[in-house]
Amino acid sequence: MPSQAHSINLPGVEFDSFELLNFGSLEVKAEPVRFGFQIDLTPSVLLSQVAFGLMQKGGDGTRLGFAVRLDLDRGEIWDIANNSGLIGWIDEPQNYLSAATSEPILLSLEIERMGSALLPKLQVGGEEWLYPAVRSLEAIEFVAVAGCSAAHAEGLELFSNAALWNEAVKKA
Repeated sequence: MPSQAHSINLPGVEFDSFELLNFGSLEVKAEPVRFGFQIDLTPSVLLSQVAFGLMQKGGDGTRLGFAVRLDLDRGEIWDIANNSGLIGWIDEPQNYLSAATSEPILLSLEIERMGSALLPKLQVGGEEWLYPAVRSLEAIEFVAVAGCSAAHAEGLELFSNAALWNEAVKKA
């Protein structure tokens, strides 16, 4: 993973209204594996829309991945990679905004590959949601992205401690 994040453009995904940073990439082989991306967000009262996820890098024009838009004002979590709509709600989102000066919020996607299924789990703070699964039979290179609405691009400095991981899952 690079020591510094850099801007990235991902056409074909509902990221148009976001200023995104690339936090590195990882290759996921076509075998049982667990992988993910996590990053800390120090929320700000000026920052209401955040996006983060793991998206397929390159490819033949088709996009595979997992990315969400967090509406910190309303507490809504939207799928923006696969157009499956509303994933869930954050309980008491105002607590995240009021805690902005003290504790960062952990944003995490953990995906397990079992056969052709990629089974993701989303975590925002201490809350978890199941994210819609996708299917792929091939090895995939993912890029980790996070960002905020383009109108508040100065908020990009609120992301820290990005981590990518990839570990084999032992067969039973």
